[in-house]
Amino acid sequence: MDSLGISASGMRVAALRLEASASNVARLPVEGSPRVAVSATASAGGGVQGTLTEAAPDAGAPVGDLVDARASALAFDANARMLKASDESLGFLLDVMA
Repeated sequence: MDSLGISASGMRVAALRLEASASNVARLPVEGSPRVAVSATASAGGGVQGTLTEAAPDAGAPVGDLVDARASALAFDANARMLKASDESLGFLLDVMA
């Protein structure tokens, strides 16, 4: 897998983690509502795959979920910057080769 695909897969997993954190915070006042987490595994050709899983109950969950949401947003931004840099490098290479 090329760097564009790796960055895009990282962005997808970061977005999924942000969604899981937001879901946990939104469902906090609902009694008996299960918490969700994201399980990420490396892909054979590069990149990462993310799946939602059920998380164990956690007393410090609201703070952890908010921190995880911020970390997910930062991971998304880092992958987006990598995607942009890779795209610019490819564009420069094409300009040189033309």
